[in-house]
Order: sequence, then structure tokens, then C-alpha cells
Amino acid sequence: MAHTQYFVGDKKVKSVTTLIGANLGWNFYPLLNWNLKLMKQGVDPKEELKRAGRIGTLAHIMIEEFIKGGSVILDGYSAKEISHAKQAYYNFLNFKEDYNPEILETELKMVSEKYKFGGTCDAVATVNNKLMMLDWKSSNHVHEEHKIQIAAYAKMYEEETGKRIQGAMIVRVDKEKKEYEVHTLKIKDLNYYWRIFKLILKLQELKR
Repeated sequence: MAHTQYFVGDKKVKSVTTLIGANLGWNFYPLLNWNLKLMKQGVDPKEELKRAGRIGTLAHIMIEEFIKGGSVILDGYSAKEISHAKQAYYNFLNFKEDYNPEILETELKMVSEKYKFGGTCDAVATVNNKLMMLDWKSSNHVHEEHKIQIAAYAKMYEEETGKRIQGAMIVRVDKEKKEYEVHTLKIKDLNYYWRIFKLILKLQELKR
């Protein structure tokens, strides 16, 4: 799946996830240990990451097409990948039934002209009459990087629309069992993680 490119004027800018991945190493040692564990089991870490990425991508497509009322093409995915993506999708449906979000935007591509970066948020919705930024995760855990990511999306949305985001929800939809969990961020949390992302932007600038 091709990566989305973002431009401010005619200048290409980096995405939120690229900036976080290139400048923040908080998950380095856990990822290294995970790699070593898989290698001891005779599993190729690269192939495992690729498989997890394909499942996550397909689950996102299923959720997006459900919101838009479209259909999903399953060609090219293995039976196991489809099964796991469907489980994540069913968990999203359970979240939707429980929280009843009114989704206003899905897969919204944005750029910050002020800070020179871009990104695509999963959804913007009203939940309990509050304007919220939503993000779907099919990973095994919600990491601090995910919270930094959604804070940057919230700031971009506010810059582009002039509307104030009142909170965020990172919804982890399990891909192996019937389970989901919601990590809710208040305004003070988003402000905290936005401060961290601004430091990442400074690090990126210093690397030049």
C-alpha cells in the first residue's frame, strides 16, 4: 500500500508517523526483545511485522468502508489475515454500538501550514456531544507514540477548521479475540502530548 504524500504549497512535508518513528525511540528495547523472542522461536520478525501490518491495513479498510457504505475487496489477503481483520472489525462494531459516535469525517488527510507536517486521522466524531478525534489500533497494546500521534492530528484539525477538539479516543480493536479497549485523552492530555510532538519537530530540524 503506497504511503500518502503531504504538501504545504509545492513543498513535500513529512507525516506525523514518519516524524515520530525517526525521532522517538521509546519502544526500541521492547521491540528488540520482541525480535529476539521471535527469532528464538524460528519466526522471521520482518515477516511477522509485514503480516500484522496487512491485517491492520485490512481492518482499517473494513472500518472505513462500513462508515462510507462501501465494499471491501479481499483479493490478495490470506484466509488467516482476513479472519483476524474481521475480528478487529467486529470489535469496532461493538465499540460503535456501545459508544454511539456520530462520525463526521473518516480518513481525513490534513497538513499543518504553520508547523510543516501532514497526516491522516481515522475519524472525527461527536461522542456525548463532544467533538472528538478517533483512532483505530489493531496492535496488541496502545503505546505513548499513539497518544502523541493523535495529539498532532487534533492540532492539525484545529488549525485547518478553526474548531476545538474536546478530547480523543484511541480504540484498540483486538484481532484475535472478542475484545476492545478505549483510551480516552482529555484536553490536558492532548496538550501534554502535543508539547512532546513539538519537541520531535525541533529534533527533526536539528538533524538537518
